[in-house]
Amino acid sequence: MSVSVVSYGVYLPYLRLKREEYISAWGSCSAEIKEKTVMDVDEDVLTMAVAAAKDALEHIEAEQVSVLALASTSFPYQEKVMAGTIMEALGLPSDVLATHHGHSTLAGTEALLTACSLLAQAGGKYALVVVSDAPSASTAQDIEHGLGAAACAFVLAKEEPGLVLEGAYGYVSEVMGVRYRQAGERGIRDIGVRSFAAQAYTRAVEAAVTGLLKKLGRSSEAYRHVVLHYYDLRTTASLGKRLGFSEEQLKGGLAYERVGDTGACSTLLGLCRAMENISPGDRVLVCAYGAGSGSQAVGFVLQQEKPACKTPLSVLLEKKRYISYTHYLKLKGVI
Repeated sequence: MSVSVVSYGVYLPYLRLKREEYISAWGSCSAEIKEKTVMDVDEDVLTMAVAAAKDALEHIEAEQVSVLALASTSFPYQEKVMAGTIMEALGLPSDVLATHHGHSTLAGTEALLTACSLLAQAGGKYALVVVSDAPSASTAQDIEHGLGAAACAFVLAKEEPGLVLEGAYGYVSEVMGVRYRQAGERGIRDIGVRSFAAQAYTRAVEAAVTGLLKKLGRSSEAYRHVVLHYYDLRTTASLGKRLGFSEEQLKGGLAYERVGDTGACSTLLGLCRAMENISPGDRVLVCAYGAGSGSQAVGFVLQQEKPACKTPLSVLLEKKRYISYTHYLKLKGVI
């Protein structure tokens, strides 16, 4: 059974914080961003999820959705079936097969791959994957500088033309101290050794990507767009080059510098960016990464028309209002 992405939706908060605000307040900015998205007082992970899902379902009858997969590292509840909230807001049937994914930034691709598998067991025609995230950390930590917020949603269909899933490959290993959040804590932390974290990232992503290429019998040149989970400009660019990908292949799915680190949403947000510029026959490779560590690479090929999208990411990137760092601290509840 083939499964394809037939439509998708994206949501970005309207408020943005420029890199210069950090430099003015702290004397430096540890993240390689130009600006990042910031949730307003009336936004959270679930409101963003609903907004993105509504756009993805623009041309789909909600009653035909039989699978709902949610992903986030920052759900507002530590224990609760949040699918019910999404179901009520979207008018989905109550007999959907629902799954929740969290605990690492791999949650987005986990939800996508799980939905693909469950669609074979479900009686309906479509699956809805919703990935929404807004990771947080103490404002005194460098890791906080790059943290943003966003949501994206995908409608998957059985045996329909669209962006067809060709295969997936995973890799996991044990790496302590890089990006973690203990039970009961709200913010993420790491030990702050960038070379150690970069080494773990490189090893995991390289293993997943090379494994997928070998599994599918593809070369690096076979892909129009390649979306690697962003770590930092130098490390990600170096890894992409080592894997045989050109700068042109990598830049089409880069969204980080305009939105920041959006956790589980990061890599799939890059997929949304890449889907704006694909043609029939084009292939897209997406590789997510979760510190701790693990990586999942997923390959797609476009058959016939590209997936429908009400408001492309490129348009949402320009709909914004800049705020001051003081305003940002108020929204974070620091002052």
